[in-house]
Amino acid sequence: MGIKAVVSDIYTTLIDIKTREDDIEVYERLASYLKYQGIYLSASELQWFFFEKKGEQKKYNKEQYPEHDYRRIWYEILYENQYAYTGPDINTSTIVSDIVKLQRSVCTKKIKLYSGVYQTLSQLKDRYLLGIVSDAQQDHANPELKMLGIFNFFRSIIISAEFGYRKPDIRLFKECLKRLGVDASEAIYIGNDTHRDVKGARDAGMKSILVMTRYGNKDTSVAKPDYIVNNVDEVFKVLEALK
Repeated sequence: MGIKAVVSDIYTTLIDIKTREDDIEVYERLASYLKYQGIYLSASELQWFFFEKKGEQKKYNKEQYPEHDYRRIWYEILYENQYAYTGPDINTSTIVSDIVKLQRSVCTKKIKLYSGVYQTLSQLKDRYLLGIVSDAQQDHANPELKMLGIFNFFRSIIISAEFGYRKPDIRLFKECLKRLGVDASEAIYIGNDTHRDVKGARDAGMKSILVMTRYGNKDTSVAKPDYIVNNVDEVFKVLEALK
C-alpha cells in the first residue's frame, strides 16, 4: 500500500524560529498594552504570574506528556485580577487570544521557513494529503503558518495545546490521520526529534523521516527513523522510493 499522506512537525522542522519567553522586555510590552485594557500590573508581576501559572498547569496535568494551554494561563491571570480590570469581557471578547499572540510576537526574535520548504510543500500538496502534528499553541501556530504562506497547504492541523497533551502521545497522530481519512500505513511523518516525532509516529504505526536540523534529539537509540535527510526537500527521494 502506497503513501497517501505526508504529515509534519512545524518548529525547527519547517520553520526556523528563536524565541525569548523569559525576557523581561516581553512583559514590559504586555504591561503597557494591558494598561490600555484597564488592567494595571507591572512587568515583573506579569512575568511572575505567567511562569507561576505555567508551572502549576504542568504540575496538575495528569497526562503522561502534559501540554500547556496559554489561553487558560492568561485567562486566569486576568480573571484573578478582575478587581482592577475594566477592559473587554474576558469571556466574550478576543482579549485572551490577543494577549497570547502579542506575547508571542514580542518574544520572537527570528522566524522564517527553512530553505526549500515552501517549494517542497507546494509540490507535495498536489500529490499527497498534507497534515500537521505539532507541539504548539493554536494562537502561535496558525498565525505563523499563515504569515509564512503555508497554512493552506494542510488539510489537517493538530496543535497539542488544544488537546492538553503533546508528542509522542499517539492520540495526536491518530487524530490527524482520522481527519485526513487515511490509515497509519498510508502516511509518513517528518520531524526533527527522535523522542517526540519519530517515537510518536512509529508508535502510531506510521513511517518517519528525521530531518537533521540543528535542534531536537537525534539519538536513534530512543527511536529509529525509517529515513534520515538533511533538508526537507530531500523527502521527494524518500517518497519516490516508497512508490
